[in-house]
Amino acid sequence: MQLSALAVLSDQEIRAIHEATVDILATVGVKVPGKRMLEALRERGLAVDAGSQLVRFSRDALEGAMARVPERFELYDREGRPAFELGAGVPRIAAGHNAVNWVDSESGETRFSRVADVELFARLCQQLEAIDMIGIPVMPQDVPEPRATLLYGVRAVIENSTKPIFFSTDNAAVNNAVIELLRAGSAGTLSEQPYGISQLSPTSPLYWEEGVLEAILDMIGTGVPIAILPEPIAGVSAPYTLAGLLTLNNAECLSGLAMIQLLHPGTPVLYANSWTASNMQTGAALVGSVETTVCRIAGAQLARFYRTPCHTTAPNSDNHAHDEQNAWEKAFSTFCSVGAGNDLIVNCGMFATGMTCSHEQLLMDEAISAFSRRIAAGLRVDEETIAARLIKERGPQGETYLTADHTLRWLRSDEYVRPRLTVSGSYAAWEAGGKKDTYALARDEVQRLVGRPAPPFDPSRRARLAEILTGFRP
Repeated sequence: MQLSALAVLSDQEIRAIHEATVDILATVGVKVPGKRMLEALRERGLAVDAGSQLVRFSRDALEGAMARVPERFELYDREGRPAFELGAGVPRIAAGHNAVNWVDSESGETRFSRVADVELFARLCQQLEAIDMIGIPVMPQDVPEPRATLLYGVRAVIENSTKPIFFSTDNAAVNNAVIELLRAGSAGTLSEQPYGISQLSPTSPLYWEEGVLEAILDMIGTGVPIAILPEPIAGVSAPYTLAGLLTLNNAECLSGLAMIQLLHPGTPVLYANSWTASNMQTGAALVGSVETTVCRIAGAQLARFYRTPCHTTAPNSDNHAHDEQNAWEKAFSTFCSVGAGNDLIVNCGMFATGMTCSHEQLLMDEAISAFSRRIAAGLRVDEETIAARLIKERGPQGETYLTADHTLRWLRSDEYVRPRLTVSGSYAAWEAGGKKDTYALARDEVQRLVGRPAPPFDPSRRARLAEILTGFRP
């Protein structure tokens, strides 16, 4: 059977967080400075105070809007083919996104990122079985127009992989340009075969930037799913208690999801979170802490309560090195995200509190993701897998199982994960191979994979991408 979903909240506790959220949004509301959005929400019957720019949601309006959220939706690849469905109970893993620095594979030094890094990152993701989707890993620093850095990253991914794309911005013009890139890059019809997900975030506490509101208004109706991802910081922009952090995140997320459903019912959306703890002694933000991982489980439970597909971030680590802390923070954050039933988990390849990427980290994170999904998948137990007939046939001290047809049938099944990177076997064999640790093995694997070309891409679509970038005016 499949692993039971991890849980840290009781039904009563979920209901308590919901009731607190309803009260907050009905009595305090959220600040919405965008005139277009204020007027649109007023027309949908919400209580709008133009002077304070506060929008309040009645219980009926909030719960009615949330009832319109699709429980699942499908994503497509660059060539218009079905890629996977979110909300179907199968966790999907995405690489990236939005770091600045890169660890150079040759020198091992951390430097500013380049477009070429994103191109190679996308080609690697194309070849990694446990990576389902690609977030833009970095904002490359070697672009002619700094405000267009995301666009160059998106183009690099489109041209080097067929997998769906995850992106985020707080700028309406950039958001619209990304939609044009996706539309130009896809062989399908974007409105019917969505090839990407846009992540849009409020500013904690309870505030929506005008640029993000404009992006939401422009996005609805395009067919591109929207992830509403608050990023509250415990003790700074949210209560320090985890229940308080969850409640503020819930209020901000539901305010965004409700606005979208009121404006365009049935728009595919994701209940999302990327909360941050804080070290109150140093002021450091923490994304890999055990407390944020506990909240990842709670977030998935809240999303199930609202019957909404959900997204969180992992594998996360706050360490700047590829060491044991990096490994345990990433393993816990990923396994708990998968085990709790989050539908989309984004951040493979990143570390250092999300500021740095490396190709080697991407490969190591893929392994962690594959292990986590395998554990969550559980065991298949039936007549074929119990293999009682075979056990009786072989008997005590019988013939080896190596030659059994049963072994051959199951040898290449999904019964076992075959890690791309692993140190195993005798010490003598490891010593003879150069005593390489996992990072060194990842570096070797990167060098092996980089020689493989990107999947073919239609030249006319490539040319259209270049036109969009050339014509972009921030």
